[in-house]
Amino acid sequence: MQNPRVLAASALIVVMVVSGAGPASGAARAGTPSITAPARAEGWRWPLAQPHRVTRAFVAPESPYAVGHRGIDLAAEAHEEVFAPHDGVVSFAGSVVDRPVLSITQPGDLIATVEPVVALVVVGDRVRAGQVIGTVATGGHCPPGCLHFGVRLHGSYVSPLLFLGNLPRAILLPAAQ
Repeated sequence: MQNPRVLAASALIVVMVVSGAGPASGAARAGTPSITAPARAEGWRWPLAQPHRVTRAFVAPESPYAVGHRGIDLAAEAHEEVFAPHDGVVSFAGSVVDRPVLSITQPGDLIATVEPVVALVVVGDRVRAGQVIGTVATGGHCPPGCLHFGVRLHGSYVSPLLFLGNLPRAILLPAAQ
């Protein structure tokens, strides 16, 4: 069973992005963090050139410490250029355990991370969506030929597809009688 708070936050973002609604105001209930839609979801770009082939989908963890896949994996070639997925400031560029990682922060407590990436930018650099920020390296949790792309909103991982506009359409089924 998935974490209801993560599912609710993801569903709210999907509805707001798809409908074009403005930011949400307040939390749904006491104790739930306020989740707002990204300031410029339409300004997001894929971190790799086309074609965009997702080799492993986002799987929300049941809790912050449970198993899950906190991002999407994209098919990539070694040394392929990696682009900034949105405007922001480089907040991390270095190694985490055995892999080179790069994170970009934008207002609204939103952080995008790509790995493994040899950075061409440094912490504090302002980047624009689509700007080359590095190249695909080796290491990380996916096999060579892969780029992991994760997004955190208010500290919780959400699917990057929410911002890229590539979520599969939901199909509502009639309730079981």
